[in-house]
Amino acid sequence: MFIGHYAPALAARALPQGPALATGFIAVQLIDVGFFTLSWLGIEKWRPNLALEGFTPIDLYFMPYTHSLLGTSAWAVAAALLYALFAPSGKRLAGSLIIFALVVSHWVLDLLVHRHDLGLLGDAEPKLGFGLWDWPLIEAPLELGLLAIGLAIYIGATRPKNWFGNVTPWIVLLAMLASQMFNWFGPREAHPDPVAFSAMGLAAYAVAALLGLLLDATRERKA
Repeated sequence: MFIGHYAPALAARALPQGPALATGFIAVQLIDVGFFTLSWLGIEKWRPNLALEGFTPIDLYFMPYTHSLLGTSAWAVAAALLYALFAPSGKRLAGSLIIFALVVSHWVLDLLVHRHDLGLLGDAEPKLGFGLWDWPLIEAPLELGLLAIGLAIYIGATRPKNWFGNVTPWIVLLAMLASQMFNWFGPREAHPDPVAFSAMGLAAYAVAALLGLLLDATRERKA
């Protein structure tokens, strides 16, 4: 799952104590940011497997530090504590809890699409995953629907600061859809090496954070 992960961050922005969108966008993808970084360093492991059906023909066979439930929870606690250090006093507790939930939401949504590669306490069995990547006609509408719901909640809870604020949600939507189409339908036969693969993933999350900044710069929460 890729763009579907952003739905909780968009919805959380509607809350009075919700974090800025760029912060929320980083939080919901923090687990993958960690994975791509550790993969770059050769600590967590993946390998291409063109025999896999459906989307994402990649075997994610060693991800205990980011994609186990314990690992995800540790990242979520660290993110919540970091947020609490810099948040205004009136938003510290609620905001930190929201950040924790946003980070954990990544594991919950991954559980729907991953193929039995999500551990509980580390790399040991059992490993979980409902495998919807193998069922594109279910996974694709699910992912697009999640983003649509999150964006609808965000638009309903905010108003444009200027004329450009009427346009930016659709710019962000088109950019995310373009990224998702490449993720789904990019060439299966050409898999990058670990460094290029990791750099591409980290660049995508950086661009998404910038899109969050764009939305917050042109729209504001309704009173």
